[in-house]
Amino acid sequence: VTFMECPDDTAAMLDCAKIADLVLLCVDAKFGFEMETFEFLNILQTHGFPKVMGVFTHLDQFRTAKNLRKTRKLLKHRFWTEIHDGAKMFYFSGCIRGRYLKN
Repeated sequence: VTFMECPDDTAAMLDCAKIADLVLLCVDAKFGFEMETFEFLNILQTHGFPKVMGVFTHLDQFRTAKNLRKTRKLLKHRFWTEIHDGAKMFYFSGCIRGRYLKN
């Protein structure tokens, strides 16, 4: 197993897309999807489209549960539109002193 962090320049995205079997796509939920995320997904589609899992972070920065639910729903809908319905997604929240909780 080899882990690689993909920079946001096109040449590095191409290199990562060519060798990736599984992509963990980390997205800051407070900020949302960035243009580089969509560029990388398009590059992945042209290079065989490996398995993609979404990891959404910074969910603990939302003040109300209603706003959190709304954002999660929007992110899920957009992620499933780009990948496929039912694509795996993980939500990381509960950050205390810079570390995520164990459960």
